[in-house]
Amino acid sequence: MDKQNYIDQLFAQAKKDPVMQSFEQTKDRFKSSVNNPAVNHSKTTQVFTKKWIIMLTTVSTISLSLFLLWNNGETKTKQQTEKTRVNQVIPENTSIPAPHSPEPQFIQAKKATPFLASIQELVTELPISNENQAEKPAENPNDQKLPSFKPLEDPYQFPVLTEEEIAITKKKKKALLKALVKYDKDAYRYVPSGTFDYNGKQVSVQAFYIGVGEVTNFEYRTFLFDLIMQGKKDEFLKAKPDQSKWNTYSMYNLRYFQENYFSDKKYNNYPVVNISREGAELYCKWLSEEVRKYVGDEKEANYNDVRLPLRVEWVKAASNEGKQLPYPWNGPYIRHSTGALQGNFVWGKTDSITARAYKADTLKIHDILAPTKSFWPNALGLYNMSGNAAEMVYEDINRTEPGTAGGGWRSWPEEVKIYGEDKYKGVVDPKPTIGFRVVSTYLILKK
Repeated sequence: MDKQNYIDQLFAQAKKDPVMQSFEQTKDRFKSSVNNPAVNHSKTTQVFTKKWIIMLTTVSTISLSLFLLWNNGETKTKQQTEKTRVNQVIPENTSIPAPHSPEPQFIQAKKATPFLASIQELVTELPISNENQAEKPAENPNDQKLPSFKPLEDPYQFPVLTEEEIAITKKKKKALLKALVKYDKDAYRYVPSGTFDYNGKQVSVQAFYIGVGEVTNFEYRTFLFDLIMQGKKDEFLKAKPDQSKWNTYSMYNLRYFQENYFSDKKYNNYPVVNISREGAELYCKWLSEEVRKYVGDEKEANYNDVRLPLRVEWVKAASNEGKQLPYPWNGPYIRHSTGALQGNFVWGKTDSITARAYKADTLKIHDILAPTKSFWPNALGLYNMSGNAAEMVYEDINRTEPGTAGGGWRSWPEEVKIYGEDKYKGVVDPKPTIGFRVVSTYLILKK
């Protein structure tokens, strides 16, 4: 290092020291010491040593003070946070868990802050992600990352059938299958093939069997219980009735229906309602599959599928092949010769749901819905083709356009006519006014 650079460094260092002497007083001394190192070398060295010691001591003192101040503040913050956490989680006079027990970490509660808080405050409140410290080893091997918790869902509680319910279900299922195999007249009626007048048009319809009445609560409950017994829980969830739909008429007291209509055995022979179209189709599928199992492989080809009727089939059955109009009981009158109503529907201004609901609370539930075999049957022996429960049909042969026929207990006389307006056209969701009956196309068996 040349002399000039050495001098410049000394000057720079001297500027940093506290002013003990003027620069002019020390300038000559610095020059002479550099030009003649042997002269006053010891004295100069002592001066520089003292200055360096003073400077280093001052810097060290300041650094140590800053470090202690910062460390003390951080320690107090941790102690306060820990104290707050303990006070929040552990009540007084409660033993603290052992040190090795992993504890969840809580963020200390803070006072509410404005929505537009500063970025610094938001960052301070956020816990540090473990992902950002992957390279840093855990200080405590017992520390664990908290699992992410999701709100608990309330799972559906499937019915647990008693031995008695299982026995009743098997017995009723067997009776249903026997009636279908024989096409028992108490359950099904035959409608012959042929051409008839369908609302001004001549239409040909293949022969079929149709249910004498709407599918009952007992029959549908047998289907649902059998699904449970077979472990078909997905189909059960799709097919089960939605009893909350009684609340459609929320201004009236229909809680009794919601709690009792489908489940109580005294309503076994009433039409099942509050089921979706998918549920009705699943019932038809179940009955079709189970009857084939019942008759065996050799005879299963003798039975066609059970299904929902086409509207043209329903009209042919309701009108006795076009001979009875505008109602299934023939003639324009809604009352029988005895003065009684011919069906279950809204007959006048005084016939309100308020009165019906009141009578339902006194266990006169038939004033809301009637048993499937009630009033008078038509010429083919079919009950409640108009009124009671509106019955699911398909408008087209491809069974893609849903509708209903016959009206229900909330329908007016014009709506329960065979060609009455369908106010449930396109509806596939459960309703307390919609039920169904089944049909099966007749098969000509080869001998």
